[in-house]
Amino acid sequence: MLIWTQRNWSGLVSTTSLGADVITVALAFIAAYYVRYRFGWFDGPPPNRFLFLAPVAVGFAAATVIGGLSMGMYSRFRTAGPIDRVARSVGMVTIGALLAVAATLFVFTDRLEPVRNVMPIAWLLGIAFVALGRSLLAGLLRLLARGGFGVQRLLVIGAGAEGREVGGRLLADPSRRYQLVGFLDDFESRLTVGERDFPVLGTSAMLSDVIAEHEIDKVVVAIPSLAHEDLLTILSEVEASYADVWLLPDLFQLMVSPVVEGGVRGLPLIAVNEVRLRGLSRFTKRTLDLAVATIVLVLASAPMLLVALIIKLDSKGPAFYVQTRVGRDGRPFPIVKFRTMYSGADEYGQTWTVTDDPRQTRVGRVLRRYWIDELPQLLNVIRGDMSLVGPRPEQPGYVSRFRGEFARYMVRHRERAGVTGWAQVNGLRGDSSIADRTRYDLYYVENWSLLFDLRILLRTLLIVMRGDAT
Repeated sequence: MLIWTQRNWSGLVSTTSLGADVITVALAFIAAYYVRYRFGWFDGPPPNRFLFLAPVAVGFAAATVIGGLSMGMYSRFRTAGPIDRVARSVGMVTIGALLAVAATLFVFTDRLEPVRNVMPIAWLLGIAFVALGRSLLAGLLRLLARGGFGVQRLLVIGAGAEGREVGGRLLADPSRRYQLVGFLDDFESRLTVGERDFPVLGTSAMLSDVIAEHEIDKVVVAIPSLAHEDLLTILSEVEASYADVWLLPDLFQLMVSPVVEGGVRGLPLIAVNEVRLRGLSRFTKRTLDLAVATIVLVLASAPMLLVALIIKLDSKGPAFYVQTRVGRDGRPFPIVKFRTMYSGADEYGQTWTVTDDPRQTRVGRVLRRYWIDELPQLLNVIRGDMSLVGPRPEQPGYVSRFRGEFARYMVRHRERAGVTGWAQVNGLRGDSSIADRTRYDLYYVENWSLLFDLRILLRTLLIVMRGDAT
């Protein structure tokens, strides 16, 4: 699997899209100023200089980006049609204009009159400029796709009528985002889509080998009547790779599941294991991690030194405990914690901490109760091993065991492990059910948002304040 194609290209395109939005909105505001005051089309005295309104222009651009983030415009760049681009431009520019006016009311009160005159024009021009900029970027991506840049290699499971329909739509997709590599089918050996012959690369039982051999980025399951057990088998085969799975739904699935926006030329598809952290979303989360972890670590450095001293005085052994855990993409890393157990506790073997665990020291019980033992993991966050929020990392032995026992367990390792997580704030800590923890972790990975992270951090803070972290 070409990890760069799936991740870095998406991030580059999303960042370019954000930059284009900032530039086009700023140009729209500048153009609105000159239309209103410099071309003589409207009455009224102009401000002394455009720089007088420059802070509002910056705020307008930033607020528009916030609107785009709230609409998911940067999680993946959308190459839908012009009507969709205009509609989304209206939404994000409207949010930007409203936030900019609100900021003017409270912060730049001396600029209120010229902003009132300029903003309606800037709003209209902003919609046009953003839609135009995104159209130009979509056209550029189509040109690059013809040269092989950013193209995702796609495999279709099922060579029946539904599979042929998916293949036909892919070949007719003007964005050229996808390259149809071939099909998997238990009965066919070759088929024709449009005027092209495509190979059947094997049976469904060969899925993991075909993904690795042909560097597949997306797998489309074009068998609407597929049994749930068979779908789970497919997901299990795919989870070790970075491929996404799209499902061509039957009528019931279409009614109860969200459909991939954009899809393939309007074809309804359900993203089964697609993670939300892509492109700029990943950058935003990492920025939040670095900012919060650095601030908290600086503020807590003196208390942490005191805690380390108390641990040393309370029992023999080091103040810190380092253990190997498994993080993003299955890579091991050394996790750092305050020691809460007596030295030699590992001789009992790998086991979770339980209530009134005899291995815990007196100080250790207090540290765990208020989650203080996890504070050194802020160093792991700054290093990039972990995130503030994410699935809690497990030891390599547990990961090897659980990946065979629980379907889709390794999907939780597609993102950085977290100091806290959705499972933990819902009481699933220590020796709680692995099946339940996995279910909560998968929900987090597949439904991530910045507000979701902030919600988890707030709930973590409340748990810590109550002393209910054990």
